Amino acid sequence: MTRNRPKTTNGLMKYLRERKHILIKGSNQKKQLLNMGYYHAYKGYRYINSPQNQVTYHDFKELYAVYQFDIELKTIFYPKVMFIETALKNHVLDIVLKLAGTGDFSIIYTKILDNYRDFSTSGRRYRTGRERTRAEREFKNQIKRRLNLRNTIYKTQTREYIQNNRIACHFLENGQNIPIWGIFELLTLGDFGYFVSCMNQNSRTKISEALKIRQNDDTSASLPQQLIFAIKDLRNAIAHNDVVFDNRFQSNRINNHLKHALENDTNIVDIQFDTVIDYVILIVYVAKHLSISKIELKNFVSDFENSVNKLKSSISNEIFSKIFHNDYNRKINGIKNYIEN
Repeated sequence: MTRNRPKTTNGLMKYLRERKHILIKGSNQKKQLLNMGYYHAYKGYRYINSPQNQVTYHDFKELYAVYQFDIELKTIFYPKVMFIETALKNHVLDIVLKLAGTGDFSIIYTKILDNYRDFSTSGRRYRTGRERTRAEREFKNQIKRRLNLRNTIYKTQTREYIQNNRIACHFLENGQNIPIWGIFELLTLGDFGYFVSCMNQNSRTKISEALKIRQNDDTSASLPQQLIFAIKDLRNAIAHNDVVFDNRFQSNRINNHLKHALENDTNIVDIQFDTVIDYVILIVYVAKHLSISKIELKNFVSDFENSVNKLKSSISNEIFSKIFHNDYNRKINGIKNYIEN
């Protein structure tokens, strides 16, 4: 049994021509393929969203244009996403300190991270035994979530100390507990979202109000955590240089509650997060609620639009329509109107 030998760049170019019927030739395209990487680039960009949705490229120029578009998206998104992460943590920190009156995590854990109480079955009546059993199971699950959060925070402190994180080392080596602001610095965005989800409803409502979220859209005060979880996947994809142009980075479906809130606030319908423009809507929505100026938001959207236009001029209509659906123009105009209002 013979094994396929690893191919050189020349061999890969020949393979693309003969087996994939993609026109690629010359030293310039050889350098482009070498710089982007066959396995990182061609393997990553030969489909849109899922491996079952293969793209029929006829010219390497098209593949390279999609690759460049993806790089530009990460460059455009990165500053806004990092700003949003920092701002959200600071807004939540401000609420936590006001309500708890301390930065001591053990006190915050007792006073604020007690959302499980809302699920208590004590003193409640249920129509059937099955309903009670279901409610008791959910109550136990909420207690488990709270315990998991505490374990995560302590494990994070241990890991960061072992890795010589300056915040962890400063407090722990001086015999002090890490204050909540330091804990927020150590937490990943996903764990931070988990923290918010364990806060009681009164605390979450304060966050929702501070973010100027329409309260009619957030009666359960769950939008702050949903926003964090939605942004988390995009943030991680950018940070790890994963593919972002087709939303394949989504680890979970975006909550319908969040979709409806975005639609109600922006007046842009059919936000399904099936193309990347819906993440542009999300970023603009959050940034606007964080009081980012109109000029800055317009520049962000303009950069995105320019990148899309460059892509459109470099690939076939067939490929472009797979990346952006026929609602692109409607949505980009809706974003601009939302910024102005």
